[in-house]
Amino acid sequence: MPTASVRVDGRLDDEGWRLAPPVTDFVQAEPVEGAVPTDPMEVRFLYDEDALFVGARLFTRTPSEIQAPMSRRDEGTEQAEHVFVSIDPYHDRRTAYTFGVTAAGVRLDHYHADDNRSNTDRGFDPVWDARVGVDEDGWVAELRIPFNQLRFTDTDAQVWGLNIYRLVPARNEEVYWSLLPRTERVWASRFGELHGILGIRPTTRIELLPYVAGASTPTGLRDRANPFDDGRNLVGRAGVDMKIGLGPNLTLDATINPDFGQIEADPAEVNSRRSKRSSTSGGRSFWRAVACSPERARGTMTTVSPSTSTPAASAPGRRVRQRVISWIILRRLRRWARPRSRAA
Repeated sequence: MPTASVRVDGRLDDEGWRLAPPVTDFVQAEPVEGAVPTDPMEVRFLYDEDALFVGARLFTRTPSEIQAPMSRRDEGTEQAEHVFVSIDPYHDRRTAYTFGVTAAGVRLDHYHADDNRSNTDRGFDPVWDARVGVDEDGWVAELRIPFNQLRFTDTDAQVWGLNIYRLVPARNEEVYWSLLPRTERVWASRFGELHGILGIRPTTRIELLPYVAGASTPTGLRDRANPFDDGRNLVGRAGVDMKIGLGPNLTLDATINPDFGQIEADPAEVNSRRSKRSSTSGGRSFWRAVACSPERARGTMTTVSPSTSTPAASAPGRRVRQRVISWIILRRLRRWARPRSRAA
């Protein structure tokens, strides 16, 4: 149902939440597939012209057993109790956006590019908000998901795929709204449906990430006759990364004067086997998204032989090269030894 007065504070005490009908028909996936969950839960949905609101009341018989360790974003899902809401705005039963939060308030989000629960893109980091609260009945999760972070069709009445998931690590219990059998690795094709979102329209997607950087190289004993060295040597640079939506299915990624200083350095690695490839991971989001070749897309690096500047040779080839080098060294030693023997 639509609303315009929801505060995301983790308490669900706004009037709109009391009027929204709750989703309560959940079922276990683990440890007993198809059984009734140990603790009930209620999930409600509201929306306005800008965002979708999700309010979840997760009951717990013993609130002291709620596991809520702090972690970084998208981490700690195995140790922390959390709830996920996964939506398929295109209703293509193939792709899905997942938003969740742990009992400690750590946000979790990822994107499913296909109908596989294990294939998740954790580099998907949209701008959204979540708050949690813990009381004597359990804990509460309140989410605000802006529509401009989603892609959906331009229709008056939206029908989205929907699934809700809860993990209780204290009991190793997994709960779904639309059950996913443990023997199947599917995801969006098993979703239920979310109805009632009316009158929203896709917005133009533009994201800009500018930067300004400066540096100075002081020189103590400078040449005063050098007009290009004033002792401070100040330099500066600026640039921007851009994401521009060109339609519901196309996004332009661009960069102007990229700041390569933001690239994360790969850890040092000593490779003693020339025939073994070393894997590296790109650190900058723009270059992760735009791969220049299949080799770079896989993040692989071919070890090159210093003597031939070609990929490392096979074992027989290395033995032949070693014999040639040994023969050359032996000839030079003989030439060096001959004059010395005559002088003696």
